[in-house]
Amino acid sequence: MPEVTEPLVKTASFSVMGLRIRTSNAPGEADIHIPKVYSRFYKEDFPKQMELLRKFDPLFAVYFNYASDETGAYDFLLGYAVDSKTKLLPGMEMVHVGTQNGRYFHIQPGAPEEVVPKFWAEIWNHPEIPKIRTYQMDWEEYSEAGIRVFLSTK
Repeated sequence: MPEVTEPLVKTASFSVMGLRIRTSNAPGEADIHIPKVYSRFYKEDFPKQMELLRKFDPLFAVYFNYASDETGAYDFLLGYAVDSKTKLLPGMEMVHVGTQNGRYFHIQPGAPEEVVPKFWAEIWNHPEIPKIRTYQMDWEEYSEAGIRVFLSTK
């Protein structure tokens, strides 16, 4: 990832309902807390519970409410895009993702638990991307087409 070649895009706004936690990238935080969210999400069969509520298919992992940058605390919400007027399911929360500028990155195929952390490590160590990130709202999209990540950037 030597230079940023992904085009700058403006996203449409959407809302995501799902499970939310506050965490950070400090050792023993996100690396433990986020997998627990995925585990609960599937163990309690939220995809089935949300089947009729979803606007479109990708599973979203949304990162927001950044205290600072990748070294600070942030909120993480795992869920699906729904109409913003949808009644919350028990135990779930909703986040509204506003229109913003950023870039989409496609992650190489592989097991998500391996390729996603590797991607984020590359982002944090990239010489250019940290300079252009705005830390508004970032997300991962999981679909049959693969995994892509949206980073809010200048």
